[in-house]
Amino acid sequence: MIAGLPHGIDFVLVDLWKDLYVPCLEALYPKLNAGAIIVADNMILPGGEAVNRYARAVRSKPGMSGIRVPVGSGLEISRFGGD
Repeated sequence: MIAGLPHGIDFVLVDLWKDLYVPCLEALYPKLNAGAIIVADNMILPGGEAVNRYARAVRSKPGMSGIRVPVGSGLEISRFGGD
């Protein structure tokens, strides 16, 4: 489904099976507008290595910056600067 989305995405909420977070990021990343926000949910609850793998992946993407926020079950809030 993600492959069929147009380019120019401004906001993404990632809330699915944790092992799909990184593949979802990889599919969406090329479609992001500069300034786009990605919010990943459930980043503090036990998610094992899949949660940590996502955090490493999103922070290593060129142009991405982010922070983990201890709100509810934890949010990873990332911004794509387009650099």
